[in-house]
Amino acid sequence: MPKKNIAWDGISFEIPSKFEVSGIDKSFIQLDNGEHPCVEIRWYDSGKTYKQQNYFRQLAKKIEVSSGIKIESSVLPSSWKKPLERFHSTAFYWQSDLSTGRGVMFYCPKSAQVMLIQFIGKGGEQLEDAAISLFSSIKFYNNEEFTPWRIYDMEATLPVAYKLDSFEFKPGRFKIILCSENESISLYRISPADILLKERSLGDFSQEFFKDDINRLDLSIAELQFDSGATCMFGQDKKPSAAKITMSKLSSKRRPFGQIEARYTKTANRIQAVLISSRTAIPDNRMQNIFENYSIVQ
Repeated sequence: MPKKNIAWDGISFEIPSKFEVSGIDKSFIQLDNGEHPCVEIRWYDSGKTYKQQNYFRQLAKKIEVSSGIKIESSVLPSSWKKPLERFHSTAFYWQSDLSTGRGVMFYCPKSAQVMLIQFIGKGGEQLEDAAISLFSSIKFYNNEEFTPWRIYDMEATLPVAYKLDSFEFKPGRFKIILCSENESISLYRISPADILLKERSLGDFSQEFFKDDINRLDLSIAELQFDSGATCMFGQDKKPSAAKITMSKLSSKRRPFGQIEARYTKTANRIQAVLISSRTAIPDNRMQNIFENYSIVQ
């Protein structure tokens, strides 16, 4: 069965292509098999100390309090043992008036992360295949140099210092905001581009779409070109005032330096855009480096 990769908030895994993301939050993904939600994935920092049975009891209690479902430990299914042998695992099951489920909690010592995965409904070959794919390919990235991001049709790779701040997935408009100590990077995916740009240029669209950011960061068009597809860039003609720079040193929320670039790619029929805001001056090649590792998956 064809597989696809999902990478989100410090983890990545492979899942059968039929499964789609139907729910998402920080450290949480819900997958749908085309008919109903059937997989839930949650991950947690384990802290400095980890005791498997204590942690499982705490999680089971939280689930029981929030949902009324009682979680019971069980024997790890034989087909799960091989792909989970690199982790410390505890299997579980639950049953309610409306449904049943089974799952596993496992701990990764290298990353100090605990993952809780549950499969909802009757097992069957489809869920079994999903479980084996997920367990065999799951990877944590908090100890790596770079973190991959691949969700829906957005794909990027950024330094691990950038953490998920917020996100928005609306019809035709996706946005992921990632922050480090000094910098904020916002990745946009906007569609359908051919309709949005039918009666206006990319520059006109971008000036309207980013109006508040352009005013806040005092940006102006630095370059505008239209050949195969289009690129529109906004930069700062003048250095931010001394007052703005001083305030940025006092508060990590204040970032006086900024840059925006939007690109229209005909083959994907998407507008990709990146907004950088920073407490320090932005190097000339910064935007280029981000776009080299940011693409639309077709």
